Amino acid sequence: AGYIDSTPDGIPAIGEVESIPGFILAAGFSGHGFGIGPGTGHMIADIITGRAPIVDPRPYRPERLKMSAWGKVSEF
Repeated sequence: AGYIDSTPDGIPAIGEVESIPGFILAAGFSGHGFGIGPGTGHMIADIITGRAPIVDPRPYRPERLKMSAWGKVSEF
């Protein structure tokens, strides 16, 4: 038994945390981290080194979680 981390929208949070410059977060894989970990590692390496990321990192940015509650856009 173990804990499976997940985000409200089911999409991992990957990217720099705005409130902690230089801190790159990669969490919330909902049990799929083993399968998508290599691609995530490559994307994070690209972000850190300033290269064009292997995939568009914007859909994974951690800040998106401030705008929603369990996948629904907040009206506030």
